[in-house]
Amino acid sequence: MLAEAMFSLFITMMVLLILQNLLLSIKKANLNQNQHVNEVAYAYVQLENFMHAEKIKTVYPLPKLATSNSASFKCIDRKGEETTYRIEYYRKNILKVSGAGKGYMPLLFNVKDADFKTTKDKIIIRVNERNKGKSDLVFQLDEEREKENDKAKKKET
Repeated sequence: MLAEAMFSLFITMMVLLILQNLLLSIKKANLNQNQHVNEVAYAYVQLENFMHAEKIKTVYPLPKLATSNSASFKCIDRKGEETTYRIEYYRKNILKVSGAGKGYMPLLFNVKDADFKTTKDKIIIRVNERNKGKSDLVFQLDEEREKENDKAKKKET
């Protein structure tokens, strides 16, 4: 009778250990499945924070410099200094931001292709990741303001 009780406890412990490991495996598999969403979200937040840092006064896209593989934007800081940056699909697998001869900031790796659309107040990047699906990164920016000289000329005419 004592042996049967010990054997029952042993079997119960084995079943609990197997269930615990099974639940941990399911949890890890679920986290890995959603990992690419986190990478895309992180890239979006990283660039959004860069564009709207405290020292930045205004940011606007440059549609004239846009191509299907890149988009450009200009940052004007609180001191009035202007810096032009470029977001581009680089070496067939990286989405990066570069500008002003200051190197580059990688945003997203393992990109199969990227398509850019730039309007007067928005940059839209459609990213197709390798084996993970498609995502859209949409950055709402300011519109480019006319320079003071252009305003003065318009008033004179």
